Amino acid sequence: MNKILLIIQREYLVRIRKKSFLIMTLLAPLLFAGLLIGPVLLDKNVNKGKVIGVLDESGIFENKLEKKSDLKFVYIKDALTEAKKKLPKSTYTALLYIPKTTINDLSGIKLFSEKSVSIDIQRSVEKAVRQATENIKLLNSGIDQKVLSGIKTDVSIETQNLKGQESSATAAFILGYVAAFLIYFAIFLYGVQIMRGVIEEKVSRIIEVMISSVKPFQMMMGKIIGVALIGLTQFVLWISLTIAITTVVFQVMDKDKVTQQTTERMMKNADPATKTKIVEQTSKGSEMMDALQTIPLTSVILSFLFYFIGGYLLYSAMFAAVGSAADTETDTQQFVMPISLPLIFSIVAASAIIKDPNGPLAFWMSMIPFTSPVAMMLRIPYGVAAWEIALSMALLIIGFVAITWLAGRIYRIGVLMYGKKVSFKEIGKWMFYKM
Repeated sequence: MNKILLIIQREYLVRIRKKSFLIMTLLAPLLFAGLLIGPVLLDKNVNKGKVIGVLDESGIFENKLEKKSDLKFVYIKDALTEAKKKLPKSTYTALLYIPKTTINDLSGIKLFSEKSVSIDIQRSVEKAVRQATENIKLLNSGIDQKVLSGIKTDVSIETQNLKGQESSATAAFILGYVAAFLIYFAIFLYGVQIMRGVIEEKVSRIIEVMISSVKPFQMMMGKIIGVALIGLTQFVLWISLTIAITTVVFQVMDKDKVTQQTTERMMKNADPATKTKIVEQTSKGSEMMDALQTIPLTSVILSFLFYFIGGYLLYSAMFAAVGSAADTETDTQQFVMPISLPLIFSIVAASAIIKDPNGPLAFWMSMIPFTSPVAMMLRIPYGVAAWEIALSMALLIIGFVAITWLAGRIYRIGVLMYGKKVSFKEIGKWMFYKM
């Protein structure tokens, strides 16, 4: 046991002192914070200052577009040839040309620009024309827009379980998917580190010196646990730094003030139905916080830690065995894909599991050790029976012990094998060799 602890200490200290560890630990929270903050900033400024020139030969949309879009529409009276000639030197982002037509036949509408316009601008212009057309047709039919808006009804249904506890499918979906993806990401990231470390030590012949003092199984376990501790350290730092960065940035941005100004601008010329939707959208943040309170967070966090460690240990043993059977990383490709398929399949099947978290597919994938770390984390936020969680955890522990035993038998032979390309058949024989 002391020898395993020494190997764990060596693996941990060697990796934590690397520049790559420090760079990734500091850089990743900035990237995560950017993913959270970026959409807010981009959403706010994406169409800011964009002006669309409108040449309406039909006269149908005169002064009817500007109120229906974040873009600014300016009507011009030039001929089409002249307007196209002036466009490159003008302040217009694009020129919307509406030929002489009728409200029931809007073919021939074109959007001219010096360079290709973005898909966002194209859709915004299409939306503005579509909404204006609908309003004109309603007026021509004698239907009041306010009456129609009043007829539209949004229905929000609260969900509760039979114990009277509130639940939120949206919060469960987000929390489950994030937890499952983090486990998937961590298993591949740190599992591959194990494999590369084994290959490096094998090629440099350091492993021969170390094995003279410790058993191959002790080497493998020490390396796996050491890298696991590195992963936990890095994840804790990532989460802490991401929360700190986003908190500071939102305080500097004065998020509440920005949100209020944006809401007021959108509410200014909106119809009653649109105003209702805007109010609902601005309250989504607080609703999501309330929804998270309906999730069994303690159970989710404890389960996440268990499946994170259990899934990592299970796959790392296999990655260590693969590393020991190869001399270069290129040689590992034929083995990596087969052992990775169950994990990849669990992510591919995530949407099916979320759609029916208590169905047979979700249940059996939660029991199979190779897929349970991802599948069970997708299910737990929805509420899973305690006996199912206990059974899944027990099977994962049994699976880890069995796989580690098999991987150890491969590792003890492969780590001392040089200059020979290994097949699946030969690896199978290694499991029964006596030493």
